[in-house]
Amino acid sequence: MAVFKYRQIVDEFIVAIEAGHLAGKLMSVRAFAQQRQLGVSTVIQAYHELERLGWVVAKPKRGYFVISRVNAKPPNYGRQINRVVAGLTLDRAVQYSFNDNDILPLSCTAPSTVIDPELLLNQLHKKALAKRPYKLWMQDPIEGVAEFRQAICQHLLRSQQVFDYEQVLVTNGRQEGLMLALIAAKALQQPIAVESPMSFYFQTMLKQFNADVVEIPMQADYQDELALLSGAYESQSFTTYLVNPNFADPTGRVLSRSEKLQLIEWAEIRNVTLIEYDRGELYFGCERPATIASLVAEQSSCRVICIVDFYDTISPTISLGYLLCVNSFDECQFAKQTVAEEPSIVLQHMLQQMMDSGRYDKHLTALRAQIQQNYSATMTLLRPRLASISATQLYLSQPSGGPCIWFQLPAHLSSQELWHRVIEKKLSIAPGAMFTLDSRYDNYFRITYALPWNDDMENGISLLGQIIAEYVQQ
Repeated sequence: MAVFKYRQIVDEFIVAIEAGHLAGKLMSVRAFAQQRQLGVSTVIQAYHELERLGWVVAKPKRGYFVISRVNAKPPNYGRQINRVVAGLTLDRAVQYSFNDNDILPLSCTAPSTVIDPELLLNQLHKKALAKRPYKLWMQDPIEGVAEFRQAICQHLLRSQQVFDYEQVLVTNGRQEGLMLALIAAKALQQPIAVESPMSFYFQTMLKQFNADVVEIPMQADYQDELALLSGAYESQSFTTYLVNPNFADPTGRVLSRSEKLQLIEWAEIRNVTLIEYDRGELYFGCERPATIASLVAEQSSCRVICIVDFYDTISPTISLGYLLCVNSFDECQFAKQTVAEEPSIVLQHMLQQMMDSGRYDKHLTALRAQIQQNYSATMTLLRPRLASISATQLYLSQPSGGPCIWFQLPAHLSSQELWHRVIEKKLSIAPGAMFTLDSRYDNYFRITYALPWNDDMENGISLLGQIIAEYVQQ
């Protein structure tokens, strides 16, 4: 996707304003042009575009000023805690959008697709095949190739996350990872607590197991959420809690370090195993958010099983991942030995080479930059079409990473009705009802911006903004 210089300035300023790093008066046009070695006309075009989009205001003889705005606060998701048996049903809306090539699937997430790594993977595959994979298959330990597990630890260490390779268990991707975690935690014989709205990935797996689920509604104040969690535990005891702490699907929420530590303390006191699905690699800023597993103190007895895979970062077609097992390795290893198949030896060596050579970090840097650019481009298309709708009518999340934007419609409107409107235009959204096992969140929905950027994406997002505005203002 070609990006003009003025467009890069606009995106940079919007990100800075949203993050709270830019306020008050902007640098003068000439001073900014001189600082960045740009043409004055380029900077003027950028400032005019920021003014058109409603981010700045021009004051005669004084310059351009950032328009003061209150940062969007995440909503509370109610306080009702339901215990529901997850039956074997699938959301038809989502399946429809996945399987129809004529529909732009803004309902699904596959962030790794924004960059095509085929050439690199082909090179790595040829090198891996030179390692006599058949012989290695006969010697492969159940935990995975030791060199690959060590490479994973070295990669995590770059973000100050310290793990021993004997805490790493290689898996055939995230679905197997969750299955092994649930079996290792002995979670399937009793109720399982899950944050709500819950990851669609969590939900589909729990439905397959016909699990007994307790949904814990997310709260804007995490102290309130822990209080709800405690209340649920006291009324209907459970031993496992599923969380999506970094760029949660679907809300995009990131728990702070202190909130993660509070959750660890809560779980340790009650002997509850935490199962986390980590999407921390998809951050936009300078610091990768830590996994819950990395924050457990050495002397702590808290059990954490962290699910990581390469679906988000390398390719949806690569079935390879790993578990980070804190005080839970033996149980996870036994579960893997009894119910799982061995991960591809070739894939393990490919990813090891990618990590050891530094090409994985380079790939992640490019991937995150492209996803963030997609987000900026998406908001640039949506803002002018939603400008007539007040913030009290339509909430949009402000993601600091990850692949999704979460919307809240006025309480009397339905995202399922909106889905029917957009599907007629060959678009799809993910209605909020997909992310719960009961009837909650009907006025919420989610879209992704992390798909290959092309004319279809631009036209589709522009059209979606128009449809949303018409629906809210009907």
